[in-house]
Amino acid sequence: MDDPILEISNLTKKYDNLVAVDGFNLKLKQGTVHGLVGPNGAGKSTMLSIISGLRRKTSGSINFGVAKKEIMLMPDTPDFFGFLTARQIVDLARSPFLHNISEEQVEKVIDAVGLSNSIDLKVKGFSRGMKQRLGLATTIISQPKLILLDEPCSALDPIGRHDVLEIVSELKNNSTVLFSTHILSDVEAVCDSVTVVDHGKTLYEGTVSGISDGKKSFEDAVIELLRPKKEL
Repeated sequence: MDDPILEISNLTKKYDNLVAVDGFNLKLKQGTVHGLVGPNGAGKSTMLSIISGLRRKTSGSINFGVAKKEIMLMPDTPDFFGFLTARQIVDLARSPFLHNISEEQVEKVIDAVGLSNSIDLKVKGFSRGMKQRLGLATTIISQPKLILLDEPCSALDPIGRHDVLEIVSELKNNSTVLFSTHILSDVEAVCDSVTVVDHGKTLYEGTVSGISDGKKSFEDAVIELLRPKKEL
């Protein structure tokens, strides 16, 4: 398929005199993982919330190559009703898609995110990292074609990060993934392409390898872009 899964043109979001997103452009093909990199406050979460429909854009266009029901967002701090178990929460996320997702898939997805030992425990006792794993499970249970992940590894320990990144790498076999992070090594590990943003503006958009041009490491290249330039 040559048509893009997601095409964004000149996306802008303003809050009074603050420009949170400034003319953002992006085109994603099917079966790719794209990283959205930048410091805290760069506009990453705002972009994802606009794409998912949780916030309104000020101007610009967003076009999808898939149905809206095939798009899922995992927020950076997922939270759930504490009286429910992990199994019940993922089953609720499955329920609108009962025709093609079995109950067995609920257990498989929970096991994939590393929560099989806690599957029947109430979520009120879950740590933030466990809730982040559970959030990923609820996001991927419906097998969406476009997956938006907002800082999916921010609360995870090294093992958790490794597990989640492995899942992200596998997702592109059937989905397209756009995920925001400030962990540069995560982008380098799983992304095909990357956008570097700061204060809502795009500083670089292209392949992960292209940003360094073989002359420096990916991390050094991103930091150089983000570091304030000294006036002469």
